[in-house]
This record gives sequence, C-alpha cells and structure tokens, in this order.
Amino acid sequence: MKLNRILASLCICCIAGMATAQDEKTPEQQLRESLAELAPDLPVTAIAESPLPGVYEVVSEGQIYYLTPDGRFMVEGSIIDLENRVNLSEQRRGNLQLALIHEVPEDQMVVFNNESNDATRWITVFTDTDCGFCQKLHREIDMITDADIKVRYLMFPRAGMESASFRELQSVWCAADQQEAMTAAKTGGSVAEATCDNPIQSHVDLAGRVGLRGTPLIYLDDGTKIPGYRPANELIQMINDSEPMAMK
Repeated sequence: MKLNRILASLCICCIAGMATAQDEKTPEQQLRESLAELAPDLPVTAIAESPLPGVYEVVSEGQIYYLTPDGRFMVEGSIIDLENRVNLSEQRRGNLQLALIHEVPEDQMVVFNNESNDATRWITVFTDTDCGFCQKLHREIDMITDADIKVRYLMFPRAGMESASFRELQSVWCAADQQEAMTAAKTGGSVAEATCDNPIQSHVDLAGRVGLRGTPLIYLDDGTKIPGYRPANELIQMINDSEPMAMK
C-alpha cells in the first residue's frame, strides 16, 4: 500500500511537471507544433502576432496566413486598417516578397537603365515577350528610365518551360545585347535563336513563391505589389512619392 501511494505521488508529480512544461510554451511554439500536425506540408518561415487581436500571422516564404493560436482555424483574406485606409496584409506581403526578389542579383535579370547607367530607384517586373500588356508597358520603358528609374525584368514564360515563349526568352538572355533583343521580341521583331545557361527556371520558381497569377507583375522598390499593367506615368509618380524599402 505504501509503495502504491509513493507511485501515485510520483505520477501526480510527473503530470504536474508535464502540464507546467506545456504551460511554459509560448503561443508561437504551440502554434508551430499544431501546424506540424495539422498542416505538415506548409513550410513555416516565421510566426508572430498579427495586428488583429487573438490571431497570429504565419509567414510561409512570400505568403501570409492568419490562424488562431491552436492552429485549427485559418482566416482567409486581408487585414485592413480602416482608419488609415491601408491594406496591412498587402503591405506586409509586398515587403516579404520584395525581400525574396532582393536575393536575385541584377546580373541575373535583364535591366534597362538610364543613359548614365546610374539610376538608384527601380521597379522589378515579371514579364513574358508574348504578353500584350507586357508589350504595352515595354513601349513606355524609355519614359520610365528617363525618370531615372531602372526597369529590372524577371522572365516568366506563361506557356511553360517547353514553349516557344521560353525559347524566345532564352534567346533574349543569350543575345549579345539583351536589351536590344528584349525590345525586338516585344515589338514584333525577330531575335536570333540561341541557347546558353540562363536563370529562367529560377525566375519561374520565384514567381511561384510570390504567388504570380499573370504577367506583368510589378514590384516597386518600396514593396508595393502591382498585379497587371499600370501606365508609366503612374509608376513614376508612385516611385517619386515613396521611399525605397530598406533591406537588411
């Protein structure tokens, strides 16, 4: 009997210790463990409190999800600050995705600069040579570069890596003058077919990480994300009215 009482006491102590250890876990740790069980295929980059009380922000590469602390319920949509008329989710998402884009060196892009080659502001555009709105934006590229704003192209063949679009983008990349070749491809001219090592697959992979749904997809250097075409004068005004996002 005495031995049974001792064992019972030890069990109670063990249970109390386990409860204490569980209580010591932060909500972020508990949510991470819940997601590992409920959504094991979701790669979690970071977890933090969201602006919405009682809801946590889960960052998965360049995407954001909002979940309850137990990981059971996901809130779909954006958090909008009505007082300041700001879509906080889009702002945050743009910053995260711009950080991913910042990992790509400019020598792995097709870049159009000003005549002095010294523009410090820029826009980054996922583009395809046979995309009508991409062509329309490219026809205004001189207006953008004349405003001392670089246009940095990432290549996205919408028809896939076995398509004519891919072969044309590859030929643009492999051309002796990439800028001249890109302009020719987007204005109905011909580009000599060429093959070489190229970053197109890495651009396509990045497009998947940022959730691209169509071209052009434009990022301003302040983190603003613009899905679709926007006239050059509007892009210039948006750049001039903003400050570039500081990158760590």
